[in-house]
Amino acid sequence: MKKKKLFLFILSMLLCTGCHPSGKTDRDAVKDAPVETVRVEEDDKKTPEAATPLQMETPVDEKHQQTPHQQGKNPAEQEKGWIDLQPICQYPELPTGCEITSLAMVLNYHGISADKCDLADHYLDKGEVGTVDFRKAFEGDPRDDSSYGCYAPVIVNTANKYLEAAQSELRAADISGGQLEELFPYIDAGVPVIIWGTLDCAEGYYSVTWNVDGTDMSWYTPEHCRVLVGYEDGQVWTADPVYGDVRAYDLHVFESRYEDLGRQAVVIL
Repeated sequence: MKKKKLFLFILSMLLCTGCHPSGKTDRDAVKDAPVETVRVEEDDKKTPEAATPLQMETPVDEKHQQTPHQQGKNPAEQEKGWIDLQPICQYPELPTGCEITSLAMVLNYHGISADKCDLADHYLDKGEVGTVDFRKAFEGDPRDDSSYGCYAPVIVNTANKYLEAAQSELRAADISGGQLEELFPYIDAGVPVIIWGTLDCAEGYYSVTWNVDGTDMSWYTPEHCRVLVGYEDGQVWTADPVYGDVRAYDLHVFESRYEDLGRQAVVIL
């Protein structure tokens, strides 16, 4: 009888201790386990955060709109290579008026109050599409979305007519023909440059040809005019009339498009 009671007592003790020689329960064993073991188990429950396309690459529009000011640069560091010019949007009044809107930006920068529509309506030489030399007059009307545009000599002529009417001593100059880097000293001197290239720096092509006064003239699409306001770290900054903001482009791509349009550039001095 005593042996039977002793056996039952030993059996009950074994059941209460969970069969751990140390006398600890299963819960105590997990709690006191090495830290590394617990950490591994927690990490295994986490799903790695995959980088989405937006996280891996900045969207083009956001990147282009990141001006040196938005990047937190000290204004004192922007004295060379950067001009703080107020952009103007050509829309909705002038859907094909990038050239004349760029001129309005530069005139206003120089303290000559100018309205893009006034310039387009009263100072810009225009002609019916296919009947004028776009180096002498605007091909169509900037108010018409089926029109084309004009080249540097037309903007020089328009600017000087306006400056004379405003009784300003400033004058526009055609500085076309030089390398892109030759325009940078103007930026350093605080002189914005009206410059020709393509919309969004896209690859262009000759889309239509007109015969004007016995000469075939081919239009390069998508021709676009804007204002060069800065350069830095392999990029150029332009005030773009299509978007009404300042945005950056790769210097080498921008240079290639500048050359495609005959290295056209205009300044007001």
